[in-house]
Amino acid sequence: MKKLVLIVAVSSLVLSHSAFAQTPSSPNYSVPESGFSTGSNIDANSTNFNSRVSFGDLAIGVGRSTNFSARPGFITPDEEFLELVVQTPSVDLGVLSTATTGIGSGLFYVRSYINGDYVVSSGSPEPASESGALLDPISTAAASTQGVEQFGINLVANTAPAAVGANPALQPDGTFANGIAAAGYDTADIYQYNQNDIIARSGPVGEAWGQTNYTISYIANISGITEAGTYVMEQDIIVTATF
Repeated sequence: MKKLVLIVAVSSLVLSHSAFAQTPSSPNYSVPESGFSTGSNIDANSTNFNSRVSFGDLAIGVGRSTNFSARPGFITPDEEFLELVVQTPSVDLGVLSTATTGIGSGLFYVRSYINGDYVVSSGSPEPASESGALLDPISTAAASTQGVEQFGINLVANTAPAAVGANPALQPDGTFANGIAAAGYDTADIYQYNQNDIIARSGPVGEAWGQTNYTISYIANISGITEAGTYVMEQDIIVTATF
């Protein structure tokens, strides 16, 4: 019986867009952040705690039109950012046979502020052995089937072929973030993999601000004619601002 070891080495590549709010300036002076207020900002500090208090601010909240948005507030930063952090450096799916399924999971998060929307894609080809043999990816979302050569992922909580993974977790809740698993990668116990597919994205409801924690679940199966060897995938996870 042929066996193989599958290891997914995870790396990250971040493509982000930076933009800055208009800064009032002259040849001699500039105002990086300006405001209109009838009150003032006060720092209230003690040995163990720090807080900032404002009295009499004219407005807070969100105002928007088709092309512009404004968010009044006395400590609202004016610089956008988009960040992706991979928290799991490698995933070992173990030694496989036609009667076993390789299973594993890895973590990453996307954190953003005033960046509009974003998409997360996986830019790497399917796992390859030292001899160059490729493990067949699941090109159209399907269940894990032992005895059939397969490689697939999703980004939700699963019960089959085992309990693995988790749904995207909004930090601290949906008021601050809206990340979701993308179509094809958003159904429990169903897996898929195509190079350059979008695997996660900001959702259609709420703001793409704050942090969303994602869990990638990996499954792998082999057939009786799968070439033996050590299969490795160096996975590049890419986040791109879409606006």
